[in-house]
Amino acid sequence: MNIRLLSVGAIATCSTFATAQSFNVEFGTPETSPSDTYAAVGLPGLWNTFSSMPNFMRLPLLGLDGEPIAADIMNIGFDNIESAENVSTFGDNESLLDDCFTSFNDPIDGCIFLRFVEPGEYQVIMYALAPDDDSLLSRLRIDQNEEEPEFVGGQWVGVHQDGMSYMSQIATVGSDGRLDIHSGLPSGNLRSILNGFQVVQLAPCQPDMNNDGDLNFFDVSAFLAAFGSQDQSADFNNDSEFNFFDVSSFLSAFGEGCP
Repeated sequence: MNIRLLSVGAIATCSTFATAQSFNVEFGTPETSPSDTYAAVGLPGLWNTFSSMPNFMRLPLLGLDGEPIAADIMNIGFDNIESAENVSTFGDNESLLDDCFTSFNDPIDGCIFLRFVEPGEYQVIMYALAPDDDSLLSRLRIDQNEEEPEFVGGQWVGVHQDGMSYMSQIATVGSDGRLDIHSGLPSGNLRSILNGFQVVQLAPCQPDMNNDGDLNFFDVSAFLAAFGSQDQSADFNNDSEFNFFDVSSFLSAFGEGCP
C-alpha cells in the first residue's frame, strides 16, 4: 500500500468551497498519480493514490492541502487494481483513467466505505472508464442519497463527460459520518471498475441561520439574536466586527435565497 503525500498549491475558487474534508482519491501507483493542479470535474488538490487496498483495512486520508483529515477509507468487494494503456488519454487524464480498482461482484459489489466524514452536503464524483474495454459499463451508486444508480463507461473523447467517464451526485452525510459508494451489482458475477472519486463539501446556505432548509422569519430572528450576542455566525462580512454592514450583508443574502 502506498499513499502519496504532497503539498498543495493554490486551490481555485468556485461555487463550492474546499474544506478540510474535501478530498480526491485515485487507484494506481504513486508514480502515475495526477498532479495537485488537476481538478478533473471537481477541485484541484492532492490525490490520495492507493496501489493496493486489502479488504477490511482502514486507511488514512489527506485533504486537498495534503494535511491529514479525520475521514478514513476501507474497501470491501474490490478485488485488484489494474492498469492498461488507453491510447486516447494523455497527461493527468491518463494518470486518473489508465488505472482502476476492479470488482468481479462475487458475491458482493465493489464497496468503498468512508467513515468520520463531517456531516453535511457533498458533491461526490465517481470515475469509471475502463482503460481496456470501451464497452464496459459500471453501475455506480451512493448509499447516502435517494438518486438511482448510474451506468458509466465508454470511449474517451478528450474531455470528461457525464455518463462516459464519471457520474456526479449530491450525498448527505449524517451524524454517523458515513459515506458509502459502490461499483457493480451484488452477486452479479460481472466486472465493474472505479478509477477514483472526488468528495467536495458544499457550502452551507449562510442565511439559513437555524439550518432547517427554509428561509423565513425564524432565520431573521436567529440572526438578530446572534448579532445581539456578537456570535461569530452573525459576522456576515467576516471583518470581526458587528455593525450595519453585517445586517446589510445578511439581508442581501436572505433576499437572494439559497439553492
